Amino acid sequence: MTDEVLLREAIEAVREQKFDRARDLLTRLLRNDQNNPTYWLWMSAAVQTPKERRYCLETVLRLDPTHEQAKQGLALLGISEAEIGTRPLSLPRRKWDVEERIALSPQEEKDGRKTFRRGRVGFGAILLTLLIFVGWGLALMIPRRAVPTVVFPTRTPGPPPTFTPTPTYIGFVAPLSSESLAQPTPLWMLLEATYTPTPLYVNTPHPVSEAFRAGLVAYHQGAWDRAIAFFEQAQEIEPQAADIAYYLGETFRLMGEPHRALEAYAQALRLNPSFAPALLGRARANLSLNPGSDVLPDLNQALQIDPNLAEAYLERAKVYLKLEEVEKALQDADKAEELLPSSPLPPLMRAQILLQQGNVQQAYQEAQKAYARDRTLLEAYRLLGETALLNGELEQAREVLQIYLEHEREDSAAYTLYARALIDLGEEKDLIDAMMVGLPSSEGRKEALQALDRALALEPDNAWARIARSCLFLELDEGQKAVNDLTEARPLLFQRANAQKDPLWFAYHLALSRALLEAGRLEAAEKQFNYAAEFAKSNREKAALYYWRGRVYLALEQKSLAQRDWAALLKLPPQEVPLEWRRAAQSFLVTPTHTSLPWRASPTPQRTPSPTLARTATP
Repeated sequence: MTDEVLLREAIEAVREQKFDRARDLLTRLLRNDQNNPTYWLWMSAAVQTPKERRYCLETVLRLDPTHEQAKQGLALLGISEAEIGTRPLSLPRRKWDVEERIALSPQEEKDGRKTFRRGRVGFGAILLTLLIFVGWGLALMIPRRAVPTVVFPTRTPGPPPTFTPTPTYIGFVAPLSSESLAQPTPLWMLLEATYTPTPLYVNTPHPVSEAFRAGLVAYHQGAWDRAIAFFEQAQEIEPQAADIAYYLGETFRLMGEPHRALEAYAQALRLNPSFAPALLGRARANLSLNPGSDVLPDLNQALQIDPNLAEAYLERAKVYLKLEEVEKALQDADKAEELLPSSPLPPLMRAQILLQQGNVQQAYQEAQKAYARDRTLLEAYRLLGETALLNGELEQAREVLQIYLEHEREDSAAYTLYARALIDLGEEKDLIDAMMVGLPSSEGRKEALQALDRALALEPDNAWARIARSCLFLELDEGQKAVNDLTEARPLLFQRANAQKDPLWFAYHLALSRALLEAGRLEAAEKQFNYAAEFAKSNREKAALYYWRGRVYLALEQKSLAQRDWAALLKLPPQEVPLEWRRAAQSFLVTPTHTSLPWRASPTPQRTPSPTLARTATP
């Protein structure tokens, strides 16, 4: 197996959080080439402790002092530039620590092995003696219970912390491509500052159970199988601890097993009926099984028991938003903000609520706030990209959506948003204008087409993606493909209230007419244009109708009808008609017998804002 294949498999293992396998593969690579900074960089994503991560990143810098990603990674660990270069103390020896082992001479290796063997024999004898005494002591204690532990309160001073409902930390993931192999850019390395994760809401010490602490470590790492094993061990030692059962439920829920999660939450509530987080967990698990579940009783009870359970307010806000009770949703989001003033989750929730209300400007501001509070929160990138797009901030929309899609590759709507940002289709009126006039010039058309292809591969019923792709096909002279996409998108229009009075209705039929024209289906295009004429209301719509239908008539050699349409075009207010259209009409009307225009559409005129559709043609 080549080194490149090994590296690909290691990166894939990191993406799947199979860190043991990733370390094994990277170890094999480092044995062959311990001076490769890429291997050390990915090893920093696979190791378990901050000290090991620091060691790997400092090795990258030793090999490449200008490596910005390694510097940013160390900054996230709280290590200043002045400290870089000083190896952390007490670093445990790992099998991947190739450099240290290679630095030893053969004689040193031999002497070291002898010393280690002697030490191992002595340590084994001591350990065996201790086990005998411990076993004897435990035998005397049976059937007595273990020494009672001091259970500290679960609350912390001030507003209570919260636990994260889903894994929001974007781990050490980068896209699998030739570029990513050369320059892996996990999101944590791109951050400019360290963001403190929100502490766990339930954090009861368990002095007797080391397994519980180990379970929490595995839980934080997303190592669900290990976490379950440790929590089950802790449960055997402390069967009356409701929080252990609760964390079992949380682990099952986060790993996608809601049925088992519900069993664990039920056990926690049997042990402590007033355990509010378990009620919240049960509500979330039921929603994952059935999004229409009535979980308000559980959420209301949880907040009655503990009015400071911030995440319950956020969860209830989502339910209210789905029920279109916007004011209640905003109240809960505001309450969560009071309890969690530094968390990104409340502004993220408010942004979603405001976006549903159509208040895109305030939604954009809230999304920016969430993004500023935690740049490792993947959902913040998604929402910031959407709100930036709707506010015309296309460059920012492209940037954050690109980062989002490097880590989340199954979001069809996000691919559609990204494509719209690439081809300047921010608001719906821009899409309508593109269907009537054409797309603005853009260097991102090829990439946008790839994004839309991906969106439709994930969700064939994504009508907005089909409409946007049809506009691209029209620019690429792919008329029949545009016809196919528009036909598939038609059901979207019937879902809109008063569709025939909606500006999108006319724009859709005009775009279909243009597509038929481009495909050479002239008779069908003429009929479709005549149907679209019934819905042309504004001067901008009439201008588009006269121009494109005139082209059909020219292709059908019905010059008198073309003359009629283009004469009507010139009677419209100049600011409503693109300059290229006016010139074409004037040229034809002056010398109609000498003007030969093909049926095929000419290059799309440059779009400029007008009073009706926020675009104005050049006078």
